[in-house]
Parts: sequence; structure tokens; C-alpha cells
Amino acid sequence: MKVVLFTQNGSLNNLWRSYWFDDSVKFAHNKTFFVSILDDTVDIAGVDIDSIKGDVGGFIGEILQKLPNLKILILANEPKFSEGKSLLTIGIKGYANSHMQKIHFDDALETIRGGNVWLYPEFIQEMIGELTTSYAKNDAKKDGLDKLSGREKEIAQLIYKGLTNIEISQATNITLRTVKAHTTAIYNKLSVKDRIGLVLLMQQRDV
Repeated sequence: MKVVLFTQNGSLNNLWRSYWFDDSVKFAHNKTFFVSILDDTVDIAGVDIDSIKGDVGGFIGEILQKLPNLKILILANEPKFSEGKSLLTIGIKGYANSHMQKIHFDDALETIRGGNVWLYPEFIQEMIGELTTSYAKNDAKKDGLDKLSGREKEIAQLIYKGLTNIEISQATNITLRTVKAHTTAIYNKLSVKDRIGLVLLMQQRDV
């Protein structure tokens, strides 16, 4: 996995550099250099939103137009639900706190690389609050939770509470790889695409 992280904030740049010591992660200090090193070999671009001046949506849109397979993680000093929701509509794959710990940073990158969207837990809860009013209850889907094994139900509950894969691994004493295998099985059995879909389903069931 090749990652490029862009920020013009010196202290933030130092923090991110302290997380990685190999060549899989490159760092960019200005917008021109950041754009110049993006190519088809880069899997994920992490962007400090405070370092983008002007039209953030336009800047991200231009990058994705040139590199449609690039996955973009937006990082904010103070993440806001309205901002994240707007950015999701233009195709970003993650929205997070720029100062999150390395363990959560790693989880975000792995989740995004796997083709899923990574959002901080509070964002998911706010999205649930907004979306559930537009979702009618579906009795057929309610019954679907019965398809899960005991362990899968346990993990589904932890996802519902907002825990990341790494936190679930620590809470259940199983490997991160096994947690990911269980979550994939849960999504497949319940015909949902991601965490948001699962949480909405469980919200409907009033668990």
C-alpha cells in the first residue's frame, strides 16, 4: 500500500512522520508538490483540510477526475459532521481527526484500502440520527440478524457501539484479521455494504 500524506502544518507533519519509518508513506509539505507526486501507483492520499485554501471540493474533485482510483482520506483538526457529509458526496473514502493516534490511523488506512469508507464513530452516530428518519422499518431485514453466529452478533453489537476494528480486536481477544473476516461475513449475511448500513439496520431493530 502506497500512501501520500499532505499537510502544511509543521507540528502535524512531525506527528505523522513519527508514526511511520518506511518508504510506504510519503509526505508532502505544499500543494504543488503534493499534486506532482500523485500518480496511479498511489493507493491513498491523506489530506489535511486546513492546508487547502479556497475551494476544497473543487480541489478534491480535480484530483479524482485525473486519478479516479485514488482513495482520499480527509483529515481535520476539528471534524464537523456537515463538512464530512458534504465531502462524502464528492467521493472521499474517509474523514477523521488529523491528530488521531497511530492505531486508529492504521485502521483507517486498512479500511479504506479494503474498499470501505472510514468515519470517526461520532460521525456515524450523527449520520444515523439524520438518516433513520428516512428509513422505513423493514421486518424482513429485522429477521436477518438471526442469521448471525454468536460471535458475529457480539461483533455486530460492538460495531453498533462505534468501536473500530482494532478496538473490537482488543475487546474480544481475537486477531484483527479475524475481526475483518467476521465483519465481512456479517455484511454479506445481512446484505449491507458497510458499517453505516449495519448500524442503520440494527437501529431499526431497536437493539
